Amino acid sequence: METQEKLLLMAEIRSTVLDYLTEELTINSNALKAYDNDAPIQTNDAEIKKMREIEAIKLRYANHELTRYIAVIKRMIPTGM
Repeated sequence: METQEKLLLMAEIRSTVLDYLTEELTINSNALKAYDNDAPIQTNDAEIKKMREIEAIKLRYANHELTRYIAVIKRMIPTGM
């Protein structure tokens, strides 16, 4: 395999991985909006509010990690161009 072919293959893989991670980030961001908006659940139960906040924290952390992964891949893998 020639160098240019390898670079093109790496660029294709990079694009596929970035697309996947970006989709996951979008899914998590949309799910987080439901936790940030308290309107659907009208309850004063402290335990439910605590559980919702824990889930929101997990989603925020996942979004942070996905953003880091995307940044690393963009810097490490050549585009082939």
